[in-house]
Amino acid sequence: MLATPSGTPETAPPMTEKITRGHSCILCQQRKVKCDKQKPKCGNCIKARAECTPSAPTLPRRRKRRLAETDLAGRLRKCEHLLKSRGIKIDDEELERPGPDGPHSDFFPGGDRVISMMAPRSRNPVKGALFADKDKSHYVENTLWDNLRDEIGDPKESLQGSSEDESNDGELFPNPESLLVGHGFSKDLRSMHPNPVHIFRLWQTFLVNVNPLVKMVHAPTLQQTILDASEDVRNIPRHIEALMFSIYFLAVTSLQNEDCQSMFGEQRSTLLARYAHGTQQALISARFLKSLNISTLQAYVLFLLGVRTIFDAHSLWVLTGTSVRIAQRLGLHRDGSKHNISPFDVEMRRRTWWQIVFLDGHSSKLAGAGFPGWLAKFDTKIPKNISDSDLSPTMKEPPQDKEGATEMIFCCLRYETAQALRTARTTTNMDGSWSIASGASPELLAEKDKAIDALEIKFEKQFVQHCDPSIPLHLLVIYVAKSVICTMRIMAHHPRQYPDKGATMSQREKDMLFTESLKEMEYDSLGYTSKAIRGYLWHITSHFQLDAFIYLLSELRYRTTGDLVERAWQQIKFSFENRPEMITDTKNSLYFAIGNLALKAWAVREEAMGSYQAPPRFISLLRSQRNFPDPPRPPAEMQNEDPYSTPRIMDYANEPLAPASLPQNTNVTNIEQQWGDWNPEVDINMPEITPVDWAYWQTLMDGDLPAWDGDVGRDFTGGQQW
Repeated sequence: MLATPSGTPETAPPMTEKITRGHSCILCQQRKVKCDKQKPKCGNCIKARAECTPSAPTLPRRRKRRLAETDLAGRLRKCEHLLKSRGIKIDDEELERPGPDGPHSDFFPGGDRVISMMAPRSRNPVKGALFADKDKSHYVENTLWDNLRDEIGDPKESLQGSSEDESNDGELFPNPESLLVGHGFSKDLRSMHPNPVHIFRLWQTFLVNVNPLVKMVHAPTLQQTILDASEDVRNIPRHIEALMFSIYFLAVTSLQNEDCQSMFGEQRSTLLARYAHGTQQALISARFLKSLNISTLQAYVLFLLGVRTIFDAHSLWVLTGTSVRIAQRLGLHRDGSKHNISPFDVEMRRRTWWQIVFLDGHSSKLAGAGFPGWLAKFDTKIPKNISDSDLSPTMKEPPQDKEGATEMIFCCLRYETAQALRTARTTTNMDGSWSIASGASPELLAEKDKAIDALEIKFEKQFVQHCDPSIPLHLLVIYVAKSVICTMRIMAHHPRQYPDKGATMSQREKDMLFTESLKEMEYDSLGYTSKAIRGYLWHITSHFQLDAFIYLLSELRYRTTGDLVERAWQQIKFSFENRPEMITDTKNSLYFAIGNLALKAWAVREEAMGSYQAPPRFISLLRSQRNFPDPPRPPAEMQNEDPYSTPRIMDYANEPLAPASLPQNTNVTNIEQQWGDWNPEVDINMPEITPVDWAYWQTLMDGDLPAWDGDVGRDFTGGQQW
């Protein structure tokens, strides 16, 4: 028995309970003492003779949530956008500069920078995942697929659902492929294949005329495949059949009509129509939009190469953009050396990607899109300078790059050109085409000239000095190397570089531009007059240098005498003969404007000469098209013959490989027949162009012609100036 503090004996207290909630009472919390949590009163409250009130439990403290990586990426993206909108450069822009071995940027428009932060994995340092199985591949680069890559043990699982062998029969809607290349036709493709002998002839034509300029397929491997397929055309895989028809089509495209008649006994137009439609149907059958087979993509690219002079520029640009998307789906924009694929496949993927880059860049220029493919951000290295004999599907080690001339010499020249443009964009304030910069200050022009001079020296050492002019491909490389330098100089010094559109250009710079433009046009004419490179004419015709041609015409309105003027008019005549569409295509506003400029220049020449001179054929056609008659002819004894009916001699000092002479175009036997049916009763008038309105000319060449009311300008009312 215990005694109370007062000494009064009491019985033992009853059993006590603890406060069920297990929280201190309010008084203990306030006094910051330990509470024994007895019920109904704790010991401290009994001693203090105070009321014991249990405290209410507080809500559990929420742990601070860590931001998800997606939230961080989104916030970073927003911050970068705000910084760029304020004109602040991002530090990692230095990573976009291409290195000496090729463009090594790890970023691509569309969010790759975000993806690299969203799913960092130490065991998978390579961005994205490439699933490859034989000749099929599928590249994925987003969070959903990246998180599932470990679940896809067999690459075939990722490649399912994209078979070109699927049929669309009985479905409600047509194939998406038909939206791009048409609905095809019901004719059986097996009946459209040529006989085995003609298949081999077309293949050999492709190897001679097309393959050296494209180098997208491995000729030894593909040749055996074609030979095997030609023995049984009823059982050709669809991707191989599409590739074969595209080869037929491009081989015929590279031939002249007389060649087709002697080799196949049919007109060129008949063969082109047959194989163009056959390629179209084969691509639809192969489901080229869905296919993961690189051969199907190669077939599509070859088809676009064949129709680039047929389709309008805007349609072609859309179609080439499709090839870029398909290539990205196959992962061609990522260098294959970073993934577990064979060295052979790495090299073929590089060749295919770079051909697509050039095709898209060329079509974007024609369409006025302003963003050529070679300025996109990708990390695929340029292909190596090696021949097909140095490659094998069974090789285990990457092949070594070679010096000197190989089968890839022409393509390597193009790669180096694109590399120079990419470097110019990242190391200077140029746009990658040498044509747009922040003004035309002497310092900037000197910087451009220095870069062009360095590239010219590199071309000479890396390509030209290894060329044998007796070999057609080497002769083409020599002319293209010189033509590229001329083009870059013209772009670097073009009048539109100046704020006043060239009004204050020095006469020395104008003379330099005139000479470079003349050389450019003479190199272009050689493609039509040299029999050695006649097989490459299909490629040359699609690369007409309009800037040089227009500058010559513009300057000829002020230059009336001299040897350079005579040579310039000769090249103007050859250009109209070699490209009759500049007269016959009356719906093309650019061609019509060029015709107006040619007539103005010739009118100035006639006035300066004083005496009558018979105009060239193209001037008479242009005048007739606009209902302007030729000036009256004087008596026969006073007439002068067309001064451009005979070739002029060209002689460049310090140009050992420059053209020595320029004979007439031997491929054009009948100009009237070639310019055939055109309607002179066409009301297509153009507004007056000021002498230095180069911004308007650029608008014309970009295909963005401003609207105009159709009123006949003062130069078109009476024909006095024509």
